[in-house]
Amino acid sequence: MKVDTGNNRIERNKNNIKIDTLYKLLQSSKTKDTLEFSNQDPFLFIKSGNLFSKNEKNSIIVNCPTDSTYRIELYSLINNEWKKTDELNNLEVPYSQYEIIIEDYNFDNFNDIYLNSTSSNGIAMSKGYLLVVESLTKKFTNHLETRNLTNMFPNKKTKRIEVDSVEFNTIGKRLWKLMYKWQNGKLIKTNRKIKTEQVY
Repeated sequence: MKVDTGNNRIERNKNNIKIDTLYKLLQSSKTKDTLEFSNQDPFLFIKSGNLFSKNEKNSIIVNCPTDSTYRIELYSLINNEWKKTDELNNLEVPYSQYEIIIEDYNFDNFNDIYLNSTSSNGIAMSKGYLLVVESLTKKFTNHLETRNLTNMFPNKKTKRIEVDSVEFNTIGKRLWKLMYKWQNGKLIKTNRKIKTEQVY
């Protein structure tokens, strides 16, 4: 089930979304397989369901305490009650660039969160926050080493993260795919790269 307020506005109290509004949305999500809710002014995004694994229900809430920062909260449904397991604040994201992707980036069979923070014009290059979710504690690890990596894509077959890179040369630009791997809990660059299309 997807819920969108359209032209309706969520009540705001001193630039924050009222707690009872969030409570009602979370309560409603208990009886739904999935629920997705978005609102632009004030900004609020909620998604719930089997987001990270097939065995449990979670919710994420994203809102904007300021015009340029986001807060993301993670909840787990335990004994039919929502319990907040973690929260990250002060993630710098321009309001117009918001996009969230839920995928398994570290190949542990438990999904993680990619929060887009910037996108370029021309050759589409997206940068953002990679928030790995610990399967047992349901806590975030914000991988700051990935902040400048563009168009991160988890290749489950090779267990590598593919990252786009543009190389400028005498005849124009060439797009490469650089390969990154997990080592000691950090994403590091390998020596392998794949030539893709020529971009003029």
